[in-house]
Amino acid sequence: MELTTGKPVSKPARIGMEKDRKTIAIIDDDNGIRQSLKRMLTTAGFRVQVFSGAEEFLADLGNCVAGCAIVDLELGQMSGLDLACHPDMIAAKLPIIFISGTASETRRASALAAGGVAFLRKPFMPIELLGAIFRATQDTPTIS
Repeated sequence: MELTTGKPVSKPARIGMEKDRKTIAIIDDDNGIRQSLKRMLTTAGFRVQVFSGAEEFLADLGNCVAGCAIVDLELGQMSGLDLACHPDMIAAKLPIIFISGTASETRRASALAAGGVAFLRKPFMPIELLGAIFRATQDTPTIS
């Protein structure tokens, strides 16, 4: 709605759906991790969409309204890094927070180089994840 007249204003067509900062996608092949993160984030006031693998997430990417994704590095057939580098994921411009239980410094650097906003090693504190989500979902201008 336009504030001055109260008349609807048409917006230009956008590719994909409108993103929602309060919705988080969790992509992890471990059901226990998915459910634990879902409980924690729901308690913190987020809406959560869970996916058991990269392929399942990509199949639903067109319907995904998440403001960011929490992605395990070690998924199944397609790794978290493979997901981050997938053309559909790049086009979606969805911020990614990588998580991993067994990550070397090289894998951490690779995850961040692939566009990860943050990298958290399991187990991590809830406040670390919430801080990463806050950073990932902010519309801050980039500094040149």
